[in-house]
Amino acid sequence: MQQMLMTIVLLALLSGCAQPQIERPQANGAYLVIEGEQAWAVLVSDGHRIEEVGVVLDVVRLPSHHSNIAVSYVIETPNCGKLQWLTERHGAAEGETTLLPASFNEQLSKPGCVLAQGLSRTWTALDYSG
Repeated sequence: MQQMLMTIVLLALLSGCAQPQIERPQANGAYLVIEGEQAWAVLVSDGHRIEEVGVVLDVVRLPSHHSNIAVSYVIETPNCGKLQWLTERHGAAEGETTLLPASFNEQLSKPGCVLAQGLSRTWTALDYSG
């Protein structure tokens, strides 16, 4: 009797271990990271990360409150060439940035450029240049 009870308890414990794991939410986002003259354009989708390393060619901060654009970032990457992002001053949370479409960033259509996947996304600019 005691052996049968132990078998039932053991089977109950083991059946609990065989349950499928609960799905965990995966990180998603698009990030432009600037640190000095170095730049990283990073796309994260369902836990998969795609990264383009580049060089900062130009950062223009517009001090005027009359302009809708607060900052313009231009970087160059080996696979995507020169790319430009714009950060709006009004109507967007701080750091929300837009990768300009292929009409402005012609090399987004190059075969090795994976950043074209991020055209419809809102990017977050993380500028650590100080």
